[in-house]
Amino acid sequence: MPKSKRRANRSKTALILAGGGITGVVYEIGALHALDQYLGDAFTIADFDMIIGLSAGAFVGSFLANGVTPEALFSALREDRDAPVAPFPKWDVFRPNWGEFLERALRLPRTLFLNALKQLRKATVGGNPYVSMLDEILPSGLFVNDRVESYLRHSFHQLGRTNDFRQLRRTLYVIATELDTGERVVFGDEGHDHIPISKAVQASTAIPLFYRPVRIGRRDYVDGAMRKTLHIDIAIAKGAKLIVCINPVVPLRNDIEREAVPLFEGKGRYLREKGFGYIAWQMLRVLLHSRIELGIERYKRLHPEVDIIIIEPRTDDYRMFFHNIMDYEARVPIAKHGNDTVMAHLAEHFEAYAPIFARHGVELIRPGRRIPLSIPVHKPPAPHAPAFRSDATLFRLQASLDALNARLTG
Repeated sequence: MPKSKRRANRSKTALILAGGGITGVVYEIGALHALDQYLGDAFTIADFDMIIGLSAGAFVGSFLANGVTPEALFSALREDRDAPVAPFPKWDVFRPNWGEFLERALRLPRTLFLNALKQLRKATVGGNPYVSMLDEILPSGLFVNDRVESYLRHSFHQLGRTNDFRQLRRTLYVIATELDTGERVVFGDEGHDHIPISKAVQASTAIPLFYRPVRIGRRDYVDGAMRKTLHIDIAIAKGAKLIVCINPVVPLRNDIEREAVPLFEGKGRYLREKGFGYIAWQMLRVLLHSRIELGIERYKRLHPEVDIIIIEPRTDDYRMFFHNIMDYEARVPIAKHGNDTVMAHLAEHFEAYAPIFARHGVELIRPGRRIPLSIPVHKPPAPHAPAFRSDATLFRLQASLDALNARLTG
């Protein structure tokens, strides 16, 4: 059947990429590579009609919408010399909010003085004057993510791709939350498609408290996951009938019958042994995931013609849970872990997924030869700037290197 006819028989499709910090970015890259291995020649990751990204997913989605493959993104994580995309520097992720720290420090004497006057004028007894004082001393975020914007803008330019939503071959929506109103903003949609993609992604990735809110025009924006975890309703409203969601953040189902919780000394049975931080992290994950479950149940009831597939880590995936979401050093092994676990998941559920994809004119196949996301034995130094090659050339080159590496290490 001609490709044009196959496309005509295909339902409208959407790919939704959720948030999850650095760990979320690299997990999604690995998961997308695995999914791409199961899609037939007539449909690839690049062929989804729309991509909806929020926070970490917005970062990945901006490259996918520009035709950059998951394999090319992984080569950037490995800092391969010939990677078409330059790696994102570690200290650009953790760039302190020095400007606001300094500004507020300089205002401290005046703030203390005005706060003291305010308290003296009050005739009420009780309350803690130091609490309200601290409100205006602390910065709006520990770090700034302006380097996200400059990195994306520069990368799109180097690749010969676009930073304009209106010029993309595939539709891209980037979700952010307006801080002062709490309202959702869909960059790329009508009325917000004039904002550069790089700026929209910067707004969507501004994790509250961790990053300073991003100012666009006269409005401040923060992480797109504040309102919803996936924003499936946007895809449905835009006419998508097959929706594939990749969500890196799930709660842990800890088995207390075995010692599996990693501690400084050995392993424990209970999550509480990890302390306050991991209790809070589990609670947040439960809240975020419950929104997904309730939302999908509602969408299936209201829109039975729409098929929604969720790809995410298993609830007993201890490795994913105990990696800090901002762990920059773990990006390569977590990307490979995402690839391997999703490959296994798709193999296990192939008989259930294949008919769902087929209903919408998309063929799901069992890959005859799986192309791994392997970690090289050593990384050669990069004496010059990366040479930008086509994704297809890079893909064939990496496959050959992986095969050679397997022979040498086998």
